[in-house]
Amino acid sequence: MNRRIKQVWLLAILSSFLLIGLQTYWLYNSVTYSMGEMGKKNAEKAEQAIVTYLTNIGAAVKEKSHIGYVVTAYFSDSKRPCTTICSPLNTDTIIGGVVYSKPGFGNVMEKRDTFDLRETDSNNSFDCLNTYITYQLTRFDKAHFDRFISRKLGNDFIGAEMKTGKHRLWQTRVVEPPTLFHHEMLVEVPFNPIQYQSMQMRMQVPMLPILKGMMWQMIGSLLVTIMLLLSIAYLIKVMLLQKKVDKMRSDFVHTMIHELKRPVQTLKMCVSVFSAQKTDEKDENALIMETVREESDNLTAYLAKLREVIRAEEHIPLQITSFDIHAALQNLVAVYRKNRQKEVNVSLDYQRTSDRMMGDRDQLLNVVSNLMENSVKYSGDIVNIHVACRDTEKGEVMISVSDNGIGISPDEQQRVWTKFYRSNAYPDMMQPGIGLGLSFVDMIVKAHGGRKMMQSEVEKGTRISIVIPQHS
Repeated sequence: MNRRIKQVWLLAILSSFLLIGLQTYWLYNSVTYSMGEMGKKNAEKAEQAIVTYLTNIGAAVKEKSHIGYVVTAYFSDSKRPCTTICSPLNTDTIIGGVVYSKPGFGNVMEKRDTFDLRETDSNNSFDCLNTYITYQLTRFDKAHFDRFISRKLGNDFIGAEMKTGKHRLWQTRVVEPPTLFHHEMLVEVPFNPIQYQSMQMRMQVPMLPILKGMMWQMIGSLLVTIMLLLSIAYLIKVMLLQKKVDKMRSDFVHTMIHELKRPVQTLKMCVSVFSAQKTDEKDENALIMETVREESDNLTAYLAKLREVIRAEEHIPLQITSFDIHAALQNLVAVYRKNRQKEVNVSLDYQRTSDRMMGDRDQLLNVVSNLMENSVKYSGDIVNIHVACRDTEKGEVMISVSDNGIGISPDEQQRVWTKFYRSNAYPDMMQPGIGLGLSFVDMIVKAHGGRKMMQSEVEKGTRISIVIPQHS
């Protein structure tokens, strides 16, 4: 029982840790996903802020510049080149790519650039060309840029840095995504792709909106965890109480056995004294005394068996030794051949190459004796018992006890190993027994790390085998 309680405790604790771990993992993934979504929104906001900045700067350039700028670029998905023209104020006549000033305005400077951008498509062609013109006609002011972006993004904006790389950046990308323990992210936004320039912007991902959005999920997870811990605590409390009750039961049984042994021994002594007196075998008192003696023996046997079962439940360590199993089985066979109530025929088939066996000698002999006792008890007036002992292919020792008794029905073959269970198929329910024999066999075999097998057919007999491993 203590072993099973420890196993239940271990499983309960492992299950609680597993469930708490799964809850934590689920919450972590939920927060990470929410931060990823927030990061995407921040990247879109950063891109839109830079587009707005470049649009405003470009409008200012067209209003104030006195330089006509023509930029032509070749893209991979367009047969004709794309051209963007920036005309100064009051200069909007362009013929053949040449900017002409209106009469009376004066001369206008003109610049032309041509780029081969066939490594990319023209989705952002006019935007990047306009950006290039804007960047050429103005001197980039970092302080002005930071002020403008700060007004657009608010407290989420931390800072920005111009980066010139070896490859052109055409789409916004997240360089460093936010994490649960690091709430900042780094976004790289195209700024002047033609000249390999981009803007790296560091932004803050606030946790408060994420936590507010997950509030009910976190409350639910916390409640489930608390309920689990309370259930585990209650389970442990009940199991401790059950253990205490089992201890009280065990102590009571031990005390009862101890207290009953004295009056039983006294009763047996008195019966022996009276039986020693010379009386007529047909005398009624003699028959009564014989009955009393037999019942006293039965009661003594019950107490001994009950004591053995209680000790087996408490997992008293086995005394594993090497002993002569052949001689021990021969002695048992000789004892059961002397049965006075029935005609008992016992045969022994010993097929092992060695007489030695590893195990608890007394307990294993009690097991075989229980099996033979059941064979005598639940058979007819003529009992045929066959005891066999042999080695298995795995080096184990198999001991089998077969009989010609009443047999056990298939639906009861598993239940007979339960303590205090007695089959309803027995023809004589007054037959002595309290249903502990096979449960004791089961416990001792399991304690040895072995296994049991049963083959039985109603009205034809039963064969029970135990297999005991042999450890060197």
